[in-house]
Amino acid sequence: MAGIRDVAKRAGVSIATVSRVLNEDPTLSVTQETKNKINEAVEYFHYSKKKVPVKKAMNIAVVSTVSEEAELEDPYFRAIRRGIQAQAEQNKFRIKKTYYMSERPVAIEELREYQGILVIGQVLPTFLAKIAAVNPHIVVIDDPSLSSEWDAVYTDFSIAATEHLERLYKKGHRNIAFIGGYRVRLDASSEKHQSPDDMRMNTYVYWMKEKGLEEYINVYLEGWNTLDGIKATEQLLEQCKESLPSAIMVANDSIAVGTYRSLQKRGYRIPEDISVVSFNNIEVAEFLTPSLSTVAIDMEELGKIALRMVEERIKGIRQVPVKIMVASKMIVRESEKERD
Repeated sequence: MAGIRDVAKRAGVSIATVSRVLNEDPTLSVTQETKNKINEAVEYFHYSKKKVPVKKAMNIAVVSTVSEEAELEDPYFRAIRRGIQAQAEQNKFRIKKTYYMSERPVAIEELREYQGILVIGQVLPTFLAKIAAVNPHIVVIDDPSLSSEWDAVYTDFSIAATEHLERLYKKGHRNIAFIGGYRVRLDASSEKHQSPDDMRMNTYVYWMKEKGLEEYINVYLEGWNTLDGIKATEQLLEQCKESLPSAIMVANDSIAVGTYRSLQKRGYRIPEDISVVSFNNIEVAEFLTPSLSTVAIDMEELGKIALRMVEERIKGIRQVPVKIMVASKMIVRESEKERD
């Protein structure tokens, strides 16, 4: 079978010239006579140029446990989505559809259409099993409690929580309270399953017991936003009038904003009266007065890693489930002090 070299030889031109003429290169300047010679040679050999296969973008779906509005308002989930999108563009993936479980149940059968699925947030294992029955390429973001049969990427909050508590202990704090939210997992019907076993809270209770500080254990759980922080802090202040904590560990910065507001509204000074520490390092944390001690988590990296993990599954590079823990960084600011 004749090739481009044969066409070039018969037409008396270079291979590059043949290629550029056949590809209609607008920057090429040749005479019509040369073009005719090349066309004659092409017909003589019945030559047809090889078609370069066009790579189709891989389509993936995102299943989010929060609503679209909550995702836009919450810096944590917003950053995860930025990371997914950035890595998808780099790896030629397309986010074909996002299912917001808080708004309506996921149509499981539809998930067959995609090459892979990214789940953001915590869902019941039974729901993951239903997804896996139609699409086995699943990666879960932000659930460290999953069993080893699932691919997952997360931050280990227990390490960071312990570091917070140990530092407060060294600064003389013993009466330390905890404010957080309930752990919420969704099932296939988008029903919420609420339980008081968030990793930060569990670490707090375990650590207090290990230090022999059971008498000071005070846990206040509401939700995960600023209004919930206000409500939980008000409860703490009402119930602990006789023995206010010298420090509060708060489960995330959004809740901490509410804690600041409640404490300062009642005339308590941070950190002179009560130290406050938190998690996530959202943008506002640095600009609170005083600036908030917190834990920096690279949320975008969580999303990027998840996209790379699902690509490995899709391409068959890896068959064994893996769990990846993304390290966090402690940022100590002005919201804590040593006890006098």
